[in-house]
Amino acid sequence: MLLAATVLAGCSANRFIYNRADTFVRWIVDDYVDLNRDQQVAFDTHLQHFLGWHRRDELPQYRQFIVSSRHALGDGVTLQEAVAISESIEAAADRMQIRLVDLLLLSAEGLSDRQIQDFLTEVDRQQEDYATKRLTRDEQTYYQDSSDSLAGLAKRLMGRLSKEQKALIEAEAAKLTRLDRLWHRDRAVWGSKLRAILERKAPDWQSQVRLLGDTRSQARTPEYIEGIERNGDIILALLVDLINTRTERQDKHLQRFLSDLINDIDALLVPDLAERLVLEQ
Repeated sequence: MLLAATVLAGCSANRFIYNRADTFVRWIVDDYVDLNRDQQVAFDTHLQHFLGWHRRDELPQYRQFIVSSRHALGDGVTLQEAVAISESIEAAADRMQIRLVDLLLLSAEGLSDRQIQDFLTEVDRQQEDYATKRLTRDEQTYYQDSSDSLAGLAKRLMGRLSKEQKALIEAEAAKLTRLDRLWHRDRAVWGSKLRAILERKAPDWQSQVRLLGDTRSQARTPEYIEGIERNGDIILALLVDLINTRTERQDKHLQRFLSDLINDIDALLVPDLAERLVLEQ
């Protein structure tokens, strides 16, 4: 969850990337479908509106929950505080997903049947690629990858970890439910529903796609939902334990990490604020 916040906000090294998000989004879209000139112009227009919304409305909210995170460090982070912060991040991710779906649906109005088939073919290819790369791992490799990912997150937040902290991460990672197979199965079900809507292309197909996205959480398999919730509880409790047992050196690293995020958001907001002042004169 914290990694999602840093990606959305942009750390110091990635401020450059945030300011060029339009280019990276185009690259991603190009992987799925080749747009003609008119479609590309329309997509670029919708994309600029989306990015403008994100900078104007979302970044200030990211700043707020990062500031709240800093304040929570003072007397030790409680699990309740961590849950509140994670819920703020989850809500931000939900808002962005809704806007992204709207962006894609607006841009998909003029897609030909061939373009839609190319898109569905790429979705299927990525599903197979995921299975080849991820589902072939044995249990030991899976849990080692999970442990490495959690250690990487903790290191990014707090710097160098102690042996005890590394051991705690490995122990908690071993408790996680294996989710890759459940995710792959869930995405296959979702993909088949999306394919049916796009191939049928009824007059209200866009509303059907939007509904499919809005109800995806409720439509997930019970096993997958249970795994997500269980893993979320384990990881959040682990992060709280790590943060509350941080050394003085790790505290300085964490404080600097959060301060850098706030400064980056402020820097990203300055051009937008300046533009507003000009327009209001």
